[in-house]
Amino acid sequence: MPERSDFPAPPPGLEGARLVRTGCPAHNCGGRCLLHVWVRDGKILRIDTDDRPGDGAADPQLRACVRGRAYRFRQDHKDRLRYPMKRTGKRGEAKFARISWDEAFATMAEKIARIRDAYGPASIFIPYGTGSYNQTNGRWTAERLLNLAGGSLGYYNSYSWACISAATPTVYGTNVTGNQRQDWLNSKLILMWSWNPAEMRDGTNSEYFIKKARERGARVVCLDPRLTLSAVALADEWIPVRPGTDAALMSAMAQVMISEGLYDKEFVRTHCLGFDETQMPPGAEGEESYKDYILGTRDGIAKTPAWAERITAVPRATIARLAREYATTKPAVLYQGYGMQRRAYGEQAVRAGCVLAAITGNVGIPGGWAGGIALQAPDGGPRWVVFPVGDNPVKAKIPSFLWSEAVLRGRDMGPADGVVGADSLGTDIKLIWSVASNILINQHGNVNRSARILADESKVEFLAVQDNFLTPTARFADLLLPACTQFETWGVQDGWKYGEEVILAPKIVEPPFETKSDYAICAGIADKLGLGPAYTGGQDERGWVEWAWDDFRKTRFPELPGLAELEANNAGLYVRPVAAEPAVAFADFRRDPETHPLPTPSGKIEIFSKRLFDLKRPDEIPAVPKYIQEWESPFGPEAASYPLQVVGHHALSRVHSIHDNVPELQEAFPQRVFMNPLDAAPRRIDDGDTVRVWNARGTLALPARITHRVMPGVLAIPQGAWWTPDKNGVDRRGNVNVLSSERWTPFAFGNAQHTIMAQAARAGKAGRRP
Repeated sequence: MPERSDFPAPPPGLEGARLVRTGCPAHNCGGRCLLHVWVRDGKILRIDTDDRPGDGAADPQLRACVRGRAYRFRQDHKDRLRYPMKRTGKRGEAKFARISWDEAFATMAEKIARIRDAYGPASIFIPYGTGSYNQTNGRWTAERLLNLAGGSLGYYNSYSWACISAATPTVYGTNVTGNQRQDWLNSKLILMWSWNPAEMRDGTNSEYFIKKARERGARVVCLDPRLTLSAVALADEWIPVRPGTDAALMSAMAQVMISEGLYDKEFVRTHCLGFDETQMPPGAEGEESYKDYILGTRDGIAKTPAWAERITAVPRATIARLAREYATTKPAVLYQGYGMQRRAYGEQAVRAGCVLAAITGNVGIPGGWAGGIALQAPDGGPRWVVFPVGDNPVKAKIPSFLWSEAVLRGRDMGPADGVVGADSLGTDIKLIWSVASNILINQHGNVNRSARILADESKVEFLAVQDNFLTPTARFADLLLPACTQFETWGVQDGWKYGEEVILAPKIVEPPFETKSDYAICAGIADKLGLGPAYTGGQDERGWVEWAWDDFRKTRFPELPGLAELEANNAGLYVRPVAAEPAVAFADFRRDPETHPLPTPSGKIEIFSKRLFDLKRPDEIPAVPKYIQEWESPFGPEAASYPLQVVGHHALSRVHSIHDNVPELQEAFPQRVFMNPLDAAPRRIDDGDTVRVWNARGTLALPARITHRVMPGVLAIPQGAWWTPDKNGVDRRGNVNVLSSERWTPFAFGNAQHTIMAQAARAGKAGRRP
């Protein structure tokens, strides 16, 4: 690649190295950042990040976090998978023998054809997985092949966004509910609700925009069970909230606004549906309105701050103060993070937050925020994947989280189980092809259950895993296919949820040993199936990057320069600066709701959803957002045996489970259970002690960190640690999914993996393994 003369000289000790600007390997961390990779003699020596001057908020630097800058430790890891291998022991024993690529391709082709012909194409499944997003690496390369080979069972929603992506449209009719982030600088108050961009990113530079908003006078409040790095670095106030009770806190805030007349009465009258009895939709006249619920008209329980204090552990005076502040400080942002919706009834907190934004009149105005998933106006923002997969002949889809159900009872699953596109699946899943994914074992609810399911060869008859490492999921594979990293193939990516950039990811070094890109692996299997030319279209990885680059130009960036021009300048990316007036979601609707109605049935903001009402499941899926006690709760009978709530938060040491085997990151951010001193003292647990945490689903053991940075009654265990059971089945690495459940939420069929009750006890003193 040609060098630009104005690039910085190599740092000391890197003389003769060349600099390549590239996208950070896209592992779904929540960001898309620019890396400076120094390479010499085919080896990556150092990784820096964006050094462009930037243009303030319009075009800030895309600066990588510690995970991206430490990537060379993963790149050169001694445990990289090197060769194709087949299983020689029992599933889960991780006993394999090396085979040739020709045998691996032939085996895959034979298994796909045999199982497709025996059970139908819906018996084949590629699970959800976000280990790569660079077009030529990732699950869509396999999806394209299977679509050509007769299809496979599809899925919808995700482990990340199931509830928030399903619930937001019940209020607004769309998921494009967010302003461009530069508009946060117009806000006077920002509520970071269950949101931690300093650790999980949620769009490169989100924390930068919050910081700039504070510099312009905005007050920032963080609501979270943990005193997160975001709360420490970005917030003026931290309000700890008991996990799973966000909807109760939001309801109490609404009670204050309504009883004190602080809500935006005119906006509610002209733009909303179902606020009170005067606004009920046809067919629901006389049913419980939102105001009825909040004031307790029907159930006799007013949702006052005093009522919410017992549930949320937030003092009633704090609730009332926050309600008044949000109602009277205009404009204001209530940004909803994703942890609060990965819970039992996670849909309710999403809808409740959207309604608070609506009744305070913060929708459709500069500096405001409509809430929900908040994809970026005006077009939904980045596209993430443009690699063409083609049409799937199998129309049936399952919720991504219910794959284990489809293994056990797929033939009996139908719409009541979340199946769409068909009345029933008609078959169980018999072949799983896991590409860039550690979902099957490590990241799914109830790890021990998943391991039992996959160990039974009468259920899933063939399991192929395509990855960089022998992950906990890979240990169960019948066939291991070693994939190269994104530095070893060509790719291209745009932003993560927000942003106006396209980043080139050129091939920097050669794939080591016998590793191949996901695309090249699929092309080899396609040849064995007689589909080679149809699959590749005569293109290699670089050819598909050119195709994707042109597709970005046609669909979102008509001004995008040619790929050759970008390469000639070694620029690494193209950025379209945001205009002086950032896009505001629903601005037209705000101005004229009759001419610019929302894509809801009523054309208005649906505080009361007739669609949800018609499901006739008011206890689990109410028509107005309500607090519903979780099925595992401090207030339930299970608390007698398991009195502590457990949350599995994102941490800087990993991207989900990726990087857990990088010692440098684990030294900086060791895996520990975070416990409040009030919970540690009666258990005689000291900082550094080994702690046993358990419930009916399993047991794990890990060191304790005693800290006031997590609220009493809550254990925080960073999610993503690689499941490592000892001979007694106790996980020694601290995988929180040993404790989590496979149960799904009622409306979105989404994961509820943060709803956990457990007990803890000291298992050994600091420095001694029990």
